[in-house]
Amino acid sequence: MRLRIYQSDKGDCLLVSGGRGSGGHILVDGGMRKAFQDHVSADLRRLAAKNEALDLIYVSHIDQDHISGVLELLDTVMAWRVYEYRKKEGRKAKAPEYPKMPSVKEIWHNAFSDVLKDNAGPVERLLAQSSLVLGLSSELTVQNWAFRLHELAYSVSEAIQVSQRVSASQLKIPLNTQFNGKLIMTRSPAKREARIGKMNVFVIGPLPSEVERVRDEWKVWLRKNKDRIRALKKEAEADARSIGNSADRIADLLAARVDQLGNRNDVTAPNLASVMVLLEEGKTKVLLTGDGHSKDILKGLEHHNKFDATGMLHVDVVKVQHHGSEHNYDVGMAERVTADNYVFCANGKHDNPDTRVVKLICESHRKVRPKDTFTLWFNYAPDLAPAGKPRAYMKKVKKEVDNQIAASRGKIKAKFLEKSFFDLTV
Repeated sequence: MRLRIYQSDKGDCLLVSGGRGSGGHILVDGGMRKAFQDHVSADLRRLAAKNEALDLIYVSHIDQDHISGVLELLDTVMAWRVYEYRKKEGRKAKAPEYPKMPSVKEIWHNAFSDVLKDNAGPVERLLAQSSLVLGLSSELTVQNWAFRLHELAYSVSEAIQVSQRVSASQLKIPLNTQFNGKLIMTRSPAKREARIGKMNVFVIGPLPSEVERVRDEWKVWLRKNKDRIRALKKEAEADARSIGNSADRIADLLAARVDQLGNRNDVTAPNLASVMVLLEEGKTKVLLTGDGHSKDILKGLEHHNKFDATGMLHVDVVKVQHHGSEHNYDVGMAERVTADNYVFCANGKHDNPDTRVVKLICESHRKVRPKDTFTLWFNYAPDLAPAGKPRAYMKKVKKEVDNQIAASRGKIKAKFLEKSFFDLTV
């Protein structure tokens, strides 16, 4: 099995291909749109040139840094279809700017409305109006809240566009067929959900109980706080001098919401509802975690009975969840799930990957499997990270990695991406 790990800005984008002779290609998320244009699309053109398809596009969740590149791919597929149709009709047509993409056999994608159901509309409106008020504050922390909410609102819009693109009226790409077109989540009895080439695909999250919990918590929180936020908005509109105070109070409400969810570094459901999968091809195992939380990952693996008699699981690759954020990774996962390779998709933005997570993974692995040699993969070398704070932060990450390598006496290795992509073969 081969993982091609791309530069994807602050997001995730990987291409998983089956072992020699087995076939099968899975595109895991798409990163940010511009990064997809610059680093992914030209490479995927190779598949199109060989008439090879993407057997599955797996969108872990709707956050912009995961779904934006997928929308770029679908927009390009649509543009090429229009161009080829016009040429066939003998009409003048200009070829699309970006290279032709491979055909897509299926997409796995949980829409925001499917995850939250009746809560979706009120949540979207609440976040939108909150971001407007927060953006007027002069406080940097509050402005950061506004930016996060704006990104989420934009993600919802792009998720809707993805659903429209794959619909019967446009590209007619099958959506969630393994789940009868419904929400992707673990189901009982536990079983393999798909087979691509010789890769068996097990969905380990989200669990139905977690999806319901997210829905119920939002319903309660909305009922308690929507009137308060509406009042604060009216107050801000009525008196410009009160905007700062109103924004601060909205930020406090939203911060409390994060704390209720276990400090999972987001204000809504997308990260908690990440579609997470375990790929198995023969004895090879690859764990793809989206932006999920350690506790949910462990529950999903237990659901599929993937731990050994000692409660441990060793795999060939772990894609470290949520760009190595400290809110999503904990010692429980670090000590129970180990790997020959740990993949970090992050470029220093939002202080990801967190150096404490890098340290935790290294020290925990050495504790539970002291004889192992393992490799850390980072999809941005420090000099490729955006100038300023992200680049400085990636240099800090590199320093922590160097310290861990030195302490391990050669048991830990590391690779930092210095071009559009690199390959990890297992």
